[in-house]
Amino acid sequence: MIKSALHTLLRIGQGTLIKLLRQRIFRFLVGGGVSLAFNVLLISIMIELLGLDTPILRNVANAASIELALLFSFFVYRTWVWSGGNSTIQEILRRQIPLYHLSVGAAVGSRILIVFPILDWLGVNYVINTLIGVFLGASINYMISDRFVFIDRFDL
Repeated sequence: MIKSALHTLLRIGQGTLIKLLRQRIFRFLVGGGVSLAFNVLLISIMIELLGLDTPILRNVANAASIELALLFSFFVYRTWVWSGGNSTIQEILRRQIPLYHLSVGAAVGSRILIVFPILDWLGVNYVINTLIGVFLGASINYMISDRFVFIDRFDL
């Protein structure tokens, strides 16, 4: 009886996981988590193994790891979340990657210039403020990426 119940639960869990993986937003969130881990790994390697361990060099490591993680996330999203396009290498390099940078910049800019200051002024705890900002930033990035970045043709 217990074995049968466990088997049933595993089948339900597999079905739920398969349904989640079919949803683009879920793949976007998982891809973001993988990209976050990649960013942390890169900065750790740069500081701990490569010895970039002064204030200026740590900031250089930070900037480099952010850019490399940004490019990594672009290709994760391009192949796993918004797959199936027939874009050429030139289109990816000349249009999609720059637009993706603008998308991420819009998300980060809105957090820095609008969301954090307003929530801080309202007295929201900085941790909660940051979590709200991350959620809103991810939402902005998703909407811009879905609408403008990862499409085969871009008509103004």
